[in-house]
Amino acid sequence: MARKAGELKKRCWLAKQRLKMGYWESVREDRQRSEADGASAQTAASIHAHVRLMRDAEVAAGLSPQDEKMYLKVCEILDSNEVTINPIGQLIERDVYDRLDGASRQRYVLELSEKFRELKDRYYRERTTGA
Repeated sequence: MARKAGELKKRCWLAKQRLKMGYWESVREDRQRSEADGASAQTAASIHAHVRLMRDAEVAAGLSPQDEKMYLKVCEILDSNEVTINPIGQLIERDVYDRLDGASRQRYVLELSEKFRELKDRYYRERTTGA
């Protein structure tokens, strides 16, 4: 019973995240665009169902609300038309970074760069699948 309650909580959280991020508005716009391009409504719906499953799998794999917030920052960085020389520097939380010693700072930057790579990959996957 507890496992079912945990699954329900996770599904509710996923639905709330989709609402916060404007998922359904983008689905509606993409469907209208697909139908205007000549694709059937059924084809557009199946594409969006696949994208939703991919997103849910990523969130279930351990994306926290902090990761989603960082993902939005990564999207801003990648959406800007500027060439960003140091995206990790833009993602560093200075108050956290300044409290760390040398080895912890290196670990923090390495973990942040790994997270940036994962979120960048997610960004490009979502852009190429039409999400």
